Amino acid sequence: MIVTHLDREELLDREPTVFGGMSPGSKESFRLSFPINDPHGVVCWEAFDAGRSTEWAFWHSEFHVCLGGSADVTYTLPPNHQDVLTTSIREGDAVLILAGTRARFDVPPGDPYVHVSLFQPRYEYAKYLLEKRYDKLVRS
Repeated sequence: MIVTHLDREELLDREPTVFGGMSPGSKESFRLSFPINDPHGVVCWEAFDAGRSTEWAFWHSEFHVCLGGSADVTYTLPPNHQDVLTTSIREGDAVLILAGTRARFDVPPGDPYVHVSLFQPRYEYAKYLLEKRYDKLVRS
């Protein structure tokens, strides 16, 4: 067994991590840590800021368990993302997000949407992507 403790205050004290956003050239940011990061599975502890929207494209399936705050979610599903769907996630809710989902989490003012994200097995990147060796992707 691998056991971890999810410390809300430690998570909220972290600086947001900046990522590439859903559209090329856009940016997204939120607080996160990986208290378990093992080939068998990952526990990712995340907080989306209160009073703002966070957009994300999920390229692998994952579970979210909301442990604080809430979010109204607008999302589309693969393969063609034609239907726009909505749901609300509240404290105590568990959600399965399907691979390929694109979502916007609208977090109301007040409390951040604090959730644990669980997925298994751990996803792996090709070494050339980790090293940013994009010459493998572009024909000369």
